[in-house]
Amino acid sequence: QYQCMVSRLRRLAVAFIVALVGCGDGVFIISVNSGVIVGAPQCNGAGGQFDLRDQGGLQVLVVITSSTRIFVSSGTDSCADLRAGQSVEVSGRQSGDRIVAGTITVH
Repeated sequence: QYQCMVSRLRRLAVAFIVALVGCGDGVFIISVNSGVIVGAPQCNGAGGQFDLRDQGGLQVLVVITSSTRIFVSSGTDSCADLRAGQSVEVSGRQSGDRIVAGTITVH
């Protein structure tokens, strides 16, 4: 199941890049980060945010929007299902120390 998800993410990234190249000189950076959720996520409505510490010790803010897809083993998919200390993989648009998440997968 994990490899299937990674394969889908790669296809999605390629599709975005092809679409942007075909539409002009747009810039779209897709980042995939994995690490551990630091502290309790702050959830509100369909969105929220949490701090993610990667294996190198760097910490970034992950922003959850109404279009963020969250995959957890229990089958539910909301910010409220995320917990401190969980190992996650996040893909999305990165700008400095902030990622606007497209997908979050809990391991």
